[in-house]
Amino acid sequence: MARTLAELPKESRLMDYIRFGVIAPRFPLAKVNEVLRQTKRTSERRRDLPAHVVVYYVIALALYMHTSRQEALNCLLEGIRLPDANSR
Repeated sequence: MARTLAELPKESRLMDYIRFGVIAPRFPLAKVNEVLRQTKRTSERRRDLPAHVVVYYVIALALYMHTSRQEALNCLLEGIRLPDANSR
């Protein structure tokens, strides 16, 4: 029996349906940091784009592979609350 291909409605984007805030609980920060420690890939210094954010960015790139890198980054940043500059 032939199946029809599931498609999004015209003019819609995958990121309109999946927000990173929904995906983030599947990849908890503690687990991401644990994997970074095990692979010796943790950030050595405080940076604007720390290692754990890069991991989430790569996940976003995979989820939003049909969009630009900038749009994937925008979707990622919509779901992540960055620390206040005064909290550093």
